Amino acid sequence: MKERFIFRGFLLLLICVSFGSTRAWAQQITGKVVGEDGDALPGVSVLVKGTVTGTTTDALGVYELESVPRGQTLIFSYIGYTSEEVLVASQSIIDVTLVADFTSLGEVIVVGYGTQKKKDLTGSIASADLEAFQESPNVSILQSLKGALPGLTIGQTNQAGQEASINIRGTSTLNGNTSPLIIVDGLIFNGRFSDINPSDVSSVDVLKDPSSKAIYGSQAANGVILVTTKTGKTNQKPSITYSGSYATSSPTINSSLLDREAYLQKVRDINYYNSYTKESGYLEPNPDWDFINSDMNPPLLAGIAAGNDYDWFGNLTQPALITNHNVGVSGGSDKTTYFLSAGYTGEKGFVKNDDYQRITTRLNLDTEVTKWLTVGANTSATFTDFSGDAPRVASISITSPLVLPRDENGVFITNPVGDNNVNAFLDATNDNFETQSRIVGNFYAIAKLSAVPGLSYRVNFGNNVKFFKDFGSSIYGSGFTGLAYKNNSFQYEQTLDNILSYVKTFGKHNVNATAVYGYNTARYERTAASGSGFSDLDLSYNNLALAEIRNIESSAWDEALLYQLASAAYNYDGKYLLKATVRRDGFSGFSQNNKTAIFPSLGMGWVLSEESFFNIPAVNFLKIRGSYGENGNKVARYSSLAVVEAGEASKYVFGDGGTTLIGRTVSTLANSDLKWERTKGVNIGADFAILNNRVDGNIEYYNSNTYDLLWSKILPQTSGFSQVLSNVGQLNNTGFEFMVHGRVLEGKKLSWDMTLNFSRNRNKVVSLLGQDLDNDGKEDDLIASGLFIGQPIGTIYDYQVDGIHQVGEELPAGFEPGSYKVIDQNNDGKFSPADDRVILGNAEPAYSFGIQNTIGYDQFTLRFFLNSIQGGKNGYMKSNYFSGGGSRGNATNSNWFDFYDYWSPRNPDAEYPTPWVGSPVGGRAYYQRNFVRLQDISLAYNFSDKLTEKLKVQNLKLYASGKNLLTLTQWDGWDPETGVGIDSRNPYPVMKSYSFGLEISF
Repeated sequence: MKERFIFRGFLLLLICVSFGSTRAWAQQITGKVVGEDGDALPGVSVLVKGTVTGTTTDALGVYELESVPRGQTLIFSYIGYTSEEVLVASQSIIDVTLVADFTSLGEVIVVGYGTQKKKDLTGSIASADLEAFQESPNVSILQSLKGALPGLTIGQTNQAGQEASINIRGTSTLNGNTSPLIIVDGLIFNGRFSDINPSDVSSVDVLKDPSSKAIYGSQAANGVILVTTKTGKTNQKPSITYSGSYATSSPTINSSLLDREAYLQKVRDINYYNSYTKESGYLEPNPDWDFINSDMNPPLLAGIAAGNDYDWFGNLTQPALITNHNVGVSGGSDKTTYFLSAGYTGEKGFVKNDDYQRITTRLNLDTEVTKWLTVGANTSATFTDFSGDAPRVASISITSPLVLPRDENGVFITNPVGDNNVNAFLDATNDNFETQSRIVGNFYAIAKLSAVPGLSYRVNFGNNVKFFKDFGSSIYGSGFTGLAYKNNSFQYEQTLDNILSYVKTFGKHNVNATAVYGYNTARYERTAASGSGFSDLDLSYNNLALAEIRNIESSAWDEALLYQLASAAYNYDGKYLLKATVRRDGFSGFSQNNKTAIFPSLGMGWVLSEESFFNIPAVNFLKIRGSYGENGNKVARYSSLAVVEAGEASKYVFGDGGTTLIGRTVSTLANSDLKWERTKGVNIGADFAILNNRVDGNIEYYNSNTYDLLWSKILPQTSGFSQVLSNVGQLNNTGFEFMVHGRVLEGKKLSWDMTLNFSRNRNKVVSLLGQDLDNDGKEDDLIASGLFIGQPIGTIYDYQVDGIHQVGEELPAGFEPGSYKVIDQNNDGKFSPADDRVILGNAEPAYSFGIQNTIGYDQFTLRFFLNSIQGGKNGYMKSNYFSGGGSRGNATNSNWFDFYDYWSPRNPDAEYPTPWVGSPVGGRAYYQRNFVRLQDISLAYNFSDKLTEKLKVQNLKLYASGKNLLTLTQWDGWDPETGVGIDSRNPYPVMKSYSFGLEISF
């Protein structure tokens, strides 16, 4: 009782400090919610605005809320109806009538330089359901998007602070930029998604089709992701929310390196022709054979005698941990709103010293200065720390258990196996300081031009400053003479947008027009110094002058983008929709002849369900839409210019006895005709709601072609250059997507919502260089680059294998037992790349899907999300083999993981060949990486109003969650999604995690 009293007293003290006054007088609110026809609506969500305190209506449409303070606002929301907000004054009974609408289509979403109702869209824009993943221990908002939206592919992460890869609707370039454009609060964000605190994000919208993306023109070919951060609400009293979670992680696959006995057995298998008797078919041990007869290095032989059995992998890894703490304060008056937050994330990776820390702060503020002028700011700061050098995983995974990391005096052994592989512990002894700091200041002003009703002008001025520091020293560096370095770099980006908007309704005519003129510039500077040959490193990297050899270098670059935009959306009577956009971009990286390009788009929509002739009772909403658009892709800066370098290769001596001078060398050839890579495409879609709005969703089909692909063409050696960046060929992407949401169950206490998304993309190379050098009447493939006309970019072209050669078989010349059987495609008794390699499949997925479930019972909420990628007949393939062999000596002295089912005479039915005997012509087995993963699951409990009232808080939620708890796959190795298989060279496993968290609001 005493502890509870202290806890309540602490909460009351915190409230008093925060608000400077006691809570407002609270009262019980009851009422009934009905539809326009007067029928009761069960399952309507009734929420106290700005909190998670709420309830739902029962079977009679009746609800009841305890202790609602005066001045609060109640939000009544129900799928298929327009939400209503009611201010609580002195009334104790609040009855509400909801107007039928398709809520998900009626919501307003960000579309670029403005907003638009989803039901008025003509293009393909997907909005993320961030609430479904709010209890997951996600370091980046990307983890909340993974698998949740059709057409959006987010890569897997397996290291602390790692940024996931992003792909929208397939690959549309060969050499160009592959990353989507990121817009945060309306301005370009060139950085890591991990620099954005997920708790600060209000919404994420993804522009997928050419028409929607065309508003961002030159940078939109790979898709656009619009992130909107949280703001305060008008007439909202201050609200403080704290959330915190603790997660512990371990590999989804339990595997370890071979221990002593398994390692020694592996050596026997490598030497089976001597270590086992021939008469027994190499199944009975040869008593006259000893390990000294193998290729084992002396330290390994000594380790056998010493009885060593050291677990390198276990001692250099650890349980991974993630800690999150976030505090947010929001509120507003009738003129000013604010949102202030601070967050801390600490992550310890699976490999020791793989650490990551992030501190974020944010202040979003806007105020109505006058009736015609509003000003505001979206500011943030992120400080990340990657300090510490983790042990080299490649060294860990191949080190034998027969050797130890230290000698008898406790000193690290630099080469414990006696070869060129360095002790994996050495990197962890380095002194390393690596930080990145980002400060963002985006300011805006909106002026309503009263002379023309509906006309407004907005100016955005964005500033993005990044500081990078990478300092380090190692006593083992530079050939063990000692190495230290300091790298300092700085990047500044500036954006200025001038936006003129006109919104007007004339009877049934609705017009929304926008004009934009702006620029985005960036500049970068770097200064670095290093030294090697230290008598001591007591001062670490803080006195490089002590080095015998000192080096200094510096670099810099700048770039600029200038753009103009005109866009107009027209809506007649909510039935007929039209949107047209044209954008002109100019980028400094292109050639003088092609600095600028124009990107147009056109979208149309027809809401059939609004027509008088449409009379299908089961269909509540139906809209068909189509769009066409063109987008661009930038090149890297200076790509069209001849780059001149002053490096070591440029030094020369002029005259006998002359000093060494530094000259200039032209390293790349200029291309004055280099132009924009352009993607043109169409999108056809339909949005629907059926069965009294109980089921809603959308269907999409798209077809896009990318022209003038950026590609480095090979040049004759006589030119003096190896290649030049040029425009070539054409790529095609076609796909089909759909998303369906349904309310499976609706009850007074029990509810179940389900969302299914599906996407399928087909990528194809249409043309390349346009050459026919073999005169066969068809354009030549670029076999060396893995590019084939009519095939996907990820085409797999290799020898086909069928099983493993066994002892006693008649073997082709150069083959040995334990190697793959390579198929002679033309049966000429020889193996040649031109005649015997075939297309085996491709690396691209055939389709992917995700299933989100939210089940509510009383005050409990259970969420679980299934994510899957499938390869179909011959897609999503990758070779799976162990690369740590190459010879009997290497395989003998190397280690590997225990899931490697390798061939030997005692294991003839093994899945994989021996790593020490390769095929003389190559050839590997390729496997599909299909998987179904229970990616996220969480259980949350929202405490009752009675308890929160006793504790004097607005709401209190406890939750537990799991991530990647179950993966169904036939892929061998660490994980199918990362493609890391049985190979020991990159054993970074995907982690499964369990987390516990708390959210409390005052």
